[in-house]
Amino acid sequence: MKFSLTSITDRIAGWDIRSIVTKFVIAGAVIGVIATIFWYKDVYMTDERRFWSAIDNSMSTTSVVRTLTNGGTGNQVVQDNRFYFAPEKLTESKVTFENRSATVNTSVVTEGINTLDAQYSRYVSFETNDPREDGSIPSLDSLLGKWAGETVEGDDAREQSRLNYVSELVTLAIFGNFSANTRQEVVSELRSGNAYEVDYANVTENIVDGEAVLNMQVSVGLQEYARQLQNAFMTAGYGDFPPLNPENYREGSRISAQFVIRKRDNMIVGINFGDRSEAYGNYGVQKNVEIPQPEFTPEELEGRVQEEIQG
Repeated sequence: MKFSLTSITDRIAGWDIRSIVTKFVIAGAVIGVIATIFWYKDVYMTDERRFWSAIDNSMSTTSVVRTLTNGGTGNQVVQDNRFYFAPEKLTESKVTFENRSATVNTSVVTEGINTLDAQYSRYVSFETNDPREDGSIPSLDSLLGKWAGETVEGDDAREQSRLNYVSELVTLAIFGNFSANTRQEVVSELRSGNAYEVDYANVTENIVDGEAVLNMQVSVGLQEYARQLQNAFMTAGYGDFPPLNPENYREGSRISAQFVIRKRDNMIVGINFGDRSEAYGNYGVQKNVEIPQPEFTPEELEGRVQEEIQG
């Protein structure tokens, strides 16, 4: 088949040049974005940048859940605490206790709500086959779901309640809802003060809950870290926490820890040190938490529970 110059010119004239150019531009942009993403993940987002991004992210959340697990099969306590940093400062907790042996199976679930000056708790589940002395099986059905609690009164009691609340926030990373300027200042101080020494040469990758994570071995300088955590508490409005006075720590004292960082979004999902393992998740979830109207004081509820169990 032969093509004349005229027929080729006529065919080109019939093309929608604007549409063709637009398609090429879009295709080029898509390829550019994909290439940039791969470059960002594989080249720019080094392990060091991931670590410091995770430290920054932990300080820019309105809430987070920390899970502590103690014990093992047969005798285990799992404690979930959701810390709310904004708009209100409060904590929701759920504690699950299981005691299982060849003859005894007991399961207890409690819930709690804490503020800086008030504590509330209730039993939501209780099951056991461990009989009383008379052979009957205990039940807490009449008490399940009923809140106990109180707002503390008196300066000393309020101060102790505040300290108890803040103590639960003490760990090896700073969590909260801080401004961009504050986060930048804290990260800069942590870096310049050598609060974290990360062994980037021995970072390992793992899968946790179906997500790729990085395990980073970190040496934490206690004196400098305590100084920055104390400053963060003051900035957040929690007030001074005396145990974090930097003078309480020897200069140069450090502790070894493992930080587990999710690769997808550079969020801290675990901090392990000593015999303590902390899991973190559900960042930023918000819901309306209603302060309970308690039916009992904490002492009254525990007295009633003991009566039901013992018979």
